[in-house]
Amino acid sequence: MNITSQSPSSFWDANTRLLHLGLASLVTFELLASLIMQEPESGRPITGFGGAMLELHEWIGMAALAIVLLHWLWSLWGAAQGGVNHLFPWRREDRVRMGQELRDLASLHLPPGGPEGRLSGFVHGLGLLAVTAMVLTGAVLFFGMPEESSRLTPLTETSEEIHEIFATIVWIYWGGHVALAVLHEVLARDGSLSRMFRLG
Repeated sequence: MNITSQSPSSFWDANTRLLHLGLASLVTFELLASLIMQEPESGRPITGFGGAMLELHEWIGMAALAIVLLHWLWSLWGAAQGGVNHLFPWRREDRVRMGQELRDLASLHLPPGGPEGRLSGFVHGLGLLAVTAMVLTGAVLFFGMPEESSRLTPLTETSEEIHEIFATIVWIYWGGHVALAVLHEVLARDGSLSRMFRLG
């Protein structure tokens, strides 16, 4: 049985596409930089290429925090295509549609992407929550991590642990999201990737 798409994706508004592009780019950089940066340790001098990547990771993380906050503001107050209701489809009609999309998926029919898709919106909402936790704990470390002292406060120590947990979750989400987006593009052939990243 061939996998087919239920309906083509429509265009996202320009602001949502720009926020998505910014968030995808910054999170991708942060994940890749974490592989080669010097691990932050109190009392240890930051040197060399790994140290430079750590510094860059921290500052790009602050840019990611700004994008995440803008994304939440746009989802809550500015989005014309469902906003936070698209990311977290808790209304009855949205839950019914998401249930139907899950049944379609079980029948090897791809559910719709874009603004119409409730399942894809919910998956994006979960990803945004994970990234939000990662950048918020990163901000606590950015402003609260001691560089000279070997002592960590309970807040920074807890934040460091949570940051590492959510970094792993975001790695898993990132890999799955990219793989499923490419799969959807190949199987549905509806131009969903080009529509999301088209800024014009």
